[in-house]
Amino acid sequence: MNFGSWEGQRWDALQSEALEAWTGNFWRHSVGGGECVADFMGRVAEVWDAAMAASIADVPQVWITHAGVIRAARLIASGQREVHAAADWPVAAPGYGQCWRYQAPSVWLQDAE
Repeated sequence: MNFGSWEGQRWDALQSEALEAWTGNFWRHSVGGGECVADFMGRVAEVWDAAMAASIADVPQVWITHAGVIRAARLIASGQREVHAAADWPVAAPGYGQCWRYQAPSVWLQDAE
């Protein structure tokens, strides 16, 4: 996700009013002048849909990405394409250097090799 001026900042360095504005309108608020969750989920969904179409044709897929994309992809794989409340954003994500493998229809295998 493009966090705009928030990129690289520690969460505790952000103004509480700015965080409240985002969590109060989680789906549509553009954080730090960057993008909103709706735009981010749309970008991930577009790539996810293309990857799933390619997988039907037995084209192998490898995604090397950060935890935010993995969280969004897990939601999309489960059929959820919108997240309107910050409390509904998933916490689980691979740790640094970990690998998660997706197996259709919606199974995530952690620490896969």
